[in-house]
This record gives sequence, C-alpha cells and structure tokens, in this order.
Amino acid sequence: MRSLMRWWLKTRRAFTMVTAAIVVSMGLTVLIGGEYVFLPSFFSNSHRAVLTVFLPVPVVAVLSLSLESRLAPFETAAVRLVPARDVILIVAALSACLGLAGVLWSAAGVSVARNAAFLTGLMLLARPWARQAAVMIPIMWIALVVFFSHRPYPDPDPWTVLPEPATAAHAAIAALVVLAAGVTVFLRARQEPS
Repeated sequence: MRSLMRWWLKTRRAFTMVTAAIVVSMGLTVLIGGEYVFLPSFFSNSHRAVLTVFLPVPVVAVLSLSLESRLAPFETAAVRLVPARDVILIVAALSACLGLAGVLWSAAGVSVARNAAFLTGLMLLARPWARQAAVMIPIMWIALVVFFSHRPYPDPDPWTVLPEPATAAHAAIAALVVLAAGVTVFLRARQEPS
C-alpha cells in the first residue's frame, strides 16, 4: 500500500513539480501583487490587465503535465481507483494555493488560487477531446479575457472571472462550478475503457 502510494506520487511528480509550481505562482503573487500592464485590446487602444491573471498558469500547466504522466498499463490494472487519487492531488494543490495565500495574508493570492481553480476546471473539461492540448484552453481563456473584455481592471466584465477581486462572490462561485464540472468530466472520461 505505501509503496503503491509512493509510486503514484513519484509518477505524478507531486513533491517536485507540483510543489514548485505552487511556490512559484504564490511567490510571484506576493512580489507583484496588484500590479498591472497595458496590453492591446480589440475594443480600445490599450487595456489595463492585472498581472495576477497570468500567475495561475504554472499551477495549471504542471497539473496538466502531472495528469499526463501516467503509466497506463499499470493504472488500468490497479485495484484502487487512480482517477480518485488524481482528483485528490488536484484538490490538494489548489487548497495549498489558497492556504498559502491565507498564510501570507494576500488578497491577490486568494484571487490567484481562485483563478487556478477556474482554469484547472476548464483544462479538465477539455481533456477528453483535447488530450495533452487541453492545457491550452486556460491560456486561450486568459487571452480572451485580456483582448476581448470591454471593461478594464479594476472593474472588469463579470464573465471574465480572472481579473475580479478576491471578494467577488460570483467569481468564486464560477470557479467552484467550473472545477466541479471539470472533475466530474475527468472522472467519467478516465473510467471509460480505452
């Protein structure tokens, strides 16, 4: 049992890459906080985009890589459900982001953790049909938010979710709904025979 768990954690790179991605994302969040840059927009000459919109990318990318690093023959023959463990890893990583934001008393960190949950949910929703390319769906959402939002930060369009402040209840609800839908799709897709 313990050797199986160690094997799974090592295969998923939980203690190396996942931990490093969380530390990098939250460390950058503390360093740059609510800083913003001016980027081109399709609705105005320039658009003020808060940098924390981009900071969940390391966490989402590494979670996608972690889920792709499977040993399919062994995992399909395993007695214990590997997809359930994968979901535990995802929830643990996102909870670690939120916990670290709380320890650091960082409102921007809470936003990054919420955004990581939202973007991870999008990635999980896309995995059944996009496979490894599913990691690009969150990047496309960020580009959509940055280039197609009508209202810039600090009063963004409600549909964008990502640039919303940590106190925006609708953004937190959207993140939870998308993450729950992504986890559901992920569990059903992984249990189907390949």
